[in-house]
Amino acid sequence: MSQPEWVVGFHAVLAALEAPACRVEVVWLASGVGGPRARQVLEAARRRGVRYANVPRRQLDEVAAGVAHNGFAARTAPTPLADAAELLGLPSPVCLLGLDGLEDGHNLGATVRIAAGLGLGGIVVAGPHPPPLGGAAAKVAAGHIGRVRIAHVGSLGDFVLAAREEGFWALGAAADGDDVTRFDLPDRLVLCLGAEASGLRAKTRKALDGVVSIPLAPGVESLNLSVAAGILVWEWRRRHPRPPAR
Repeated sequence: MSQPEWVVGFHAVLAALEAPACRVEVVWLASGVGGPRARQVLEAARRRGVRYANVPRRQLDEVAAGVAHNGFAARTAPTPLADAAELLGLPSPVCLLGLDGLEDGHNLGATVRIAAGLGLGGIVVAGPHPPPLGGAAAKVAAGHIGRVRIAHVGSLGDFVLAAREEGFWALGAAADGDDVTRFDLPDRLVLCLGAEASGLRAKTRKALDGVVSIPLAPGVESLNLSVAAGILVWEWRRRHPRPPAR
């Protein structure tokens, strides 16, 4: 997850250049790309002192690896990963998202954007093959990857057990869970969601305090992982508002 990555697409590249925490190494524009968007990106690159170049579109196709780039790409330094153990020392109210076996970069990017928007404590991605933080994840996150603490662990079940020892409640999301709107959500929470196809691992589910679900209309069995995450963490945040800014 922490290798140098390519961020592609106008909005993602501009957001990376405007985010102080994001270290952009080089910006590429496809030959022939111009207009207001190109000028905006180049001006942002000059302000940051980032080198830039016009390159053949095929070079952007290669680094984008199938993600629509619209003629814009930026190589960023590795995003520093958070220490999962340090996340457990964050003050209340705090909610951490645990993603069990996630492999889809679009879902990772969407959950990063959700975590940034709702002020969550961080995201813990578990499993041997987490998606990279560039490419699709960076584009969907829309420049917010550097604003969210992201940690990687081998076993979400082990992390959950450690979190419970530090005063967290651990809840999973599944269709057979208790209605989340009627559940007393705690102010220290690890909310665990399973991978797109397989769901929560048995080891993770065994470590949980309980399971919650989103009440859906008849005939609808489930929601996309990031959509479900957004609904559930909004429900948590509604119960535990952020402290007023000082």
